[in-house]
Amino acid sequence: MSNPADQTSFDDRVGRATPTDATATATGSRAPRRRPASLTPPPYLKRLPLVVLFIAAVLLALRLTGFALDHARDRYLLDVGVFRDAGEAFLRDLPLYGPDFPSRSGFAFIYPPVAALLFVPLTWMSEEVMEAVWTVASVVAAWGVLAMAARRLGIRWAPVAAVGLLGPALALEPVRSHLMYGQVNIFLILLVTADVLRFTPRWLRGVGIGVAAGIKITPAAYAIVFLARRDWAGLARSVVAFLATAVVGAVTAPGQSWFFWTSEFFASDRAGQPDYPLNQALTGLLARTGMGGEVAGRIMIVGLVVFAVCAVWAAVQFTRVDRPVTVLFMTVLAVSVSAPVAVTHHWCGIIVAVPLVLRTRDGLTFVAAALVIAANLVAPYTVYDASLPHFTFSAPQWFLGNLQGLAGLVAFVLLMVAARRVGGGRRRPGRVGPSGTTPPAAGVRAAV
Repeated sequence: MSNPADQTSFDDRVGRATPTDATATATGSRAPRRRPASLTPPPYLKRLPLVVLFIAAVLLALRLTGFALDHARDRYLLDVGVFRDAGEAFLRDLPLYGPDFPSRSGFAFIYPPVAALLFVPLTWMSEEVMEAVWTVASVVAAWGVLAMAARRLGIRWAPVAAVGLLGPALALEPVRSHLMYGQVNIFLILLVTADVLRFTPRWLRGVGIGVAAGIKITPAAYAIVFLARRDWAGLARSVVAFLATAVVGAVTAPGQSWFFWTSEFFASDRAGQPDYPLNQALTGLLARTGMGGEVAGRIMIVGLVVFAVCAVWAAVQFTRVDRPVTVLFMTVLAVSVSAPVAVTHHWCGIIVAVPLVLRTRDGLTFVAAALVIAANLVAPYTVYDASLPHFTFSAPQWFLGNLQGLAGLVAFVLLMVAARRVGGGRRRPGRVGPSGTTPPAAGVRAAV
């Protein structure tokens, strides 16, 4: 026979009405009933997949950093070697330009004299230590860019999250190329990012872009962000900082400065020929159709103006709804696509697409960022034989070999459409606020 108490417990567990329940209902009250056990997993299990992905990304970052350090130990980092040669030439008052530049690799130094001054500390270390330090510093600089972008995108624990984002970022071909050559571009993007995303103090904002432009002229283009924000003080500071670097170069190396700004600066081929396969700027895409680098360069004189106007307009639209990371990403694409020559390591600013693709609520921005990431996980330009002086046009080869540049161009167009949707005449420009952005119109929620 069953125990009545056991039966009652069973009835309670399955939720059946018992005589006690019926009596209680008849009197207008109900006895407490046990709630069935919940099948909802505990919070820590919900976060487990994210934790696993984070750990995997960190391991990827460590692995890729290890590969880069092994490469620095076993191979010669070409570009940082030239930077060291420039620092040595500056110390010994030797020519920085022309055939008398003491280059151990045979490659020329093409940056302003102040850059050679800044490279002097490279001569204080042995070659092996210098290459290891440069590699580690490059990885740290990439982390800094990601941390600032993550913070502006509202990602919690941004510095920690940036460690996880570092794995996918280091996997991008422009960053791998930067590390393999020992390039300077990630450090310049770090200065630019600090200014564009407003991490520099307000009274210094613009100096980062100005100094970066003083080292390697191209970053001057990022000053268009200040135009879009109508931040005239920031624009003025960037110009003054750039001029200050030129003055420092003129004072410390007057003869070399005069030669650079009157001759070397105007040499259109100092960064290489447009048809070089690693040049993924629009000049390279056009030159490899068979029209040649000279014709492509003339076309892009007009193209440069078009890209600049479009970039300023889009920056205004995105600034109105406070999307600074999108502004930075769009400007990176504009500068890279429209440059006279932009070999792949010049594109390393695209790493901001990694946090952007995770946080944006705008579909077109997501597609643009995802497209750029996907196209830069490989090095498709290797379908060309760089040792050949000319290329025979082949449509499949052209498409694959220019995939990075094409992805950048398409992504830029997508962002123009996204900017049109953001602007679209639906709101009036507001007054620029103290942060350098114009608040979105009332009732409009900005998509990051």
